[in-house]
Amino acid sequence: MFVRKTRVALSACLLIVLMAVPSAGKGKPPPPPASGPKNIILLIGDGMGPAQVELGHLVDPDQELSLASMDPLPGAMTTNNYYDETTDSAASGTALATGVKSYNGAISVDIDNNPLETAWERAESKGKSTGILSSVFLTDATPGVWAAHTANRSDYTEIAIAEARRGVEVLLGAGQKYFLPQGAIGTGGPDLVQEMQDSGYELVRKDSELLAAPASANKLVGFFGGDAMTYALNRPIKEGLTEPTLAQMTSKAIEVLNRDPEGFFLVVEGGAIDLLGHKLDPAGVAADVAAFDAAADVAWQFAKTSGNTLVIATADHETGGLKLPSERRDVNAMVSFLRGVKATTGIIWKDIQGGTPIKEALLTHAGITNPTQAEIDLIQSCDSTSGVSDALSLRAGVSWGWGPCEGGHHTPTKVPVYAFGPGATTFDSTALDNTDIGKYLLAAVSR
Repeated sequence: MFVRKTRVALSACLLIVLMAVPSAGKGKPPPPPASGPKNIILLIGDGMGPAQVELGHLVDPDQELSLASMDPLPGAMTTNNYYDETTDSAASGTALATGVKSYNGAISVDIDNNPLETAWERAESKGKSTGILSSVFLTDATPGVWAAHTANRSDYTEIAIAEARRGVEVLLGAGQKYFLPQGAIGTGGPDLVQEMQDSGYELVRKDSELLAAPASANKLVGFFGGDAMTYALNRPIKEGLTEPTLAQMTSKAIEVLNRDPEGFFLVVEGGAIDLLGHKLDPAGVAADVAAFDAAADVAWQFAKTSGNTLVIATADHETGGLKLPSERRDVNAMVSFLRGVKATTGIIWKDIQGGTPIKEALLTHAGITNPTQAEIDLIQSCDSTSGVSDALSLRAGVSWGWGPCEGGHHTPTKVPVYAFGPGATTFDSTALDNTDIGKYLLAAVSR
């Protein structure tokens, strides 16, 4: 019991420290390693700021996250773009991939739209096997910056072509339609799914297929869900679900990539944290932070066994401006309530739109037996998912950086950097910038 109480107190102190550090400062780039790790696993919790991590930790039934055990004192980094504006995922992803700042919307190009070498490309050039995983569509900005170069993050066909044709050994996530031609459900490009199969990729579309896949040619591609995989909070209530978890995807990717004697470079994105942050959904965010943490645990357990693997877990930016209650009594009330929420606010709103009375929907999905008239009025006045999110956030005692009936956006809040393995101490600083990660990765995969 003493250990757990100490762990909670430490986590709370870290949250205060990370959120109090000004977001404008730039840290010195870390020195290149004398001899880089054989394998590198970079996990990116899209939209995951320090408050999101703390929320996931508190709401988790065991009040324990592998991230905090892997690195009890994480570093912290700034995320703004080249113009010192609040970043989007494209500019921040570009910085993580290339070590260079760019503008919002840029996919691994500089401010003059010149292509920038990414750590993924350099790893490929050095003979390492590579993988890109995401719980959202694979042509989104964060997974897209590693193989593609374009001035427009919405050029999904170009990003898909780069991911399909440039040598990635393992590609797993959502968004199959962007890899299909017009006339199917795609965007007008070539049939990249068939093309990848013809070139030796084993194709999987279910969790059972993924787990059983031998990937005998050491090439594996898998598509699950639509534009995003099912949110972690909704998985237990979705009948017939055949999507793998992010942790299962990570485990299979490591299994395949680890066959390469030259080592591997793997990028894992937990993209749903950002999507739920935009919706200001506290229970949804907490569940997907836990799902991301489970993937990080897979990477950490492998790194502990291998001895030559560097694991870095961070975020591209914070989404929503989340703030948690500070008083222990209020924290306990928040935890008790959020653990009883069984569906995301989007599911609750969909039921209400379908004719379910507000009181019934709140009882069924959030365990609220006594909704106040103010909560009901808020949901009715917003007439959107935002109203449900606002009502649940108020009841939980959490706040966001936006007013009633508004969605959340990105903020310049510093984000945590967890690391384990060879070179991990490089990331202990609380004065890191996202370009420092990119510079280090480029140097590390070159060794």
